[in-house]
Amino acid sequence: MNAVTRWLRKIFGKPVDVPTLSDKEVIDRYVTYGLEFGDAVSYIYMGECIGFENLLTVWEQSEREYAALGFRTCSLDDFIAAGAWGHDLTNVEVPREIDEEPVYHAAYYRSMYLGKIGPAIDFNKMFKDGTPQVGNHAVPSTKHLSRK
Repeated sequence: MNAVTRWLRKIFGKPVDVPTLSDKEVIDRYVTYGLEFGDAVSYIYMGECIGFENLLTVWEQSEREYAALGFRTCSLDDFIAAGAWGHDLTNVEVPREIDEEPVYHAAYYRSMYLGKIGPAIDFNKMFKDGTPQVGNHAVPSTKHLSRK
């Protein structure tokens, strides 16, 4: 790292060689990653898929960037409905009120649900003897965190 880069990092607090995203790119990434995670959560009755935590991590990071633009974040429920079931995602780019704190749905999911939801059916038993499986499951929700 040269002296100029060190000086710029000291002044601006971030690497200058990292490209900055436009607001539209931040919004697009937030929506894309939220839809992907919402789709993955819609299959949570089978357990967490390979790469599940990475999907959460990129959604969580993009949610923080999106909230930093001053918008209200969307609940996981909204992303499940849109990403898995094709409903419209209508509450994107809604500005927060003055002094309204951002709600971080992805961080809440990480603390409350990640690694705590197992498959609703016993795959080992099903594969071993072909026994039909029936189970109950609840889909995680963050809707209660959203501003009314």
